[in-house]
Amino acid sequence: MSSYDDVNQLVIAIISRSQVGLLTDRLIGDGFYVTEIDSSGGILHEATLSLVIGLDQSRLPHLLAHIRDCCRTRRQFIPAHVEAPLLEIQPMMIEAEVGGAMVYVLDVERFEQV
Repeated sequence: MSSYDDVNQLVIAIISRSQVGLLTDRLIGDGFYVTEIDSSGGILHEATLSLVIGLDQSRLPHLLAHIRDCCRTRRQFIPAHVEAPLLEIQPMMIEAEVGGAMVYVLDVERFEQV
């Protein structure tokens, strides 16, 4: 189990909303402290959650294994945003890679819980 006393890294993981449930269940079950922040963005304007996780650096490989296991990329057809105001046309579909995770790992110089 992690404790707040040994937090020396901060991980920010941006996860697709469709994949975050399984990941947070696993992380909490494994003793990680997780804060969720609503977010969205990217080219696809996909709904995402940013997970903020404080941990001891020795647990980082274990955390990354959970993220890799739960947040796999997949190919999906999505509507392309083409502006044609006077024409009524079917939106053009493009294939894009969705899902996965973007993970930022930051060293924590000082941590205090007040």
